[in-house]
Amino acid sequence: MENTLSENIIDLLIHPNFRWIVYFLVIILTIIAFIQEPIRFSKKKSSIGITWQYHYFMIFCFTIFAYLFTFLSLWYTIYFTDKLPYLWYIPFFVLIYATLLQITVNTTPVSKDDTLNSPPNTFLPRKYRYLIYILIVICDIIIFIQAFIYSGITTEFKTTVLHQIFLNRFGGFSSKNLFNFLTGWFGLIGLGLDFYMIYNQVNFKACQYGLPESWNF
Repeated sequence: MENTLSENIIDLLIHPNFRWIVYFLVIILTIIAFIQEPIRFSKKKSSIGITWQYHYFMIFCFTIFAYLFTFLSLWYTIYFTDKLPYLWYIPFFVLIYATLLQITVNTTPVSKDDTLNSPPNTFLPRKYRYLIYILIVICDIIIFIQAFIYSGITTEFKTTVLHQIFLNRFGGFSSKNLFNFLTGWFGLIGLGLDFYMIYNQVNFKACQYGLPESWNF
């Protein structure tokens, strides 16, 4: 009996190769988004009392931290090779954090003055920055749906609507499975950060961050 269209789509979504492709794609897009983020050049203080430069550094560090948990849930269920050394991924994530830190430290804050003070030549126009963040959101939604489907629904606990939709997902809410359960739902926090950064891009006005008007492009 042939699979239906929906079954074929689900099979593609949870295929190990596709899951890893989406995962590494969103990592690459996240690093590009950080490099292309104009707000990280601002030395004005954000609502939490630190400069926007380090505000965004912290947001992206937390985002990579969330992706680390996603990686662990993938690696210990559908690892793509057994040829790599034990805990090889630790240097990989250390390198990502080191890259974010190096970019932040090497970023010279910019202030509005009487000169044109154009943004770096490597900056993409705003429409492309939108596209990068939209692609990140799409990837994060796909990753969450993949994990949601792959984990299935545990039958060990109650069958109320709350349990079927929330508490029985990602292995179920229990002391023995707390890490997997929290890791699965942790993806919603990442999506919240995605929409926060898209909101800042859509409403970006250079003057609000003390940046030159030439950065409104």
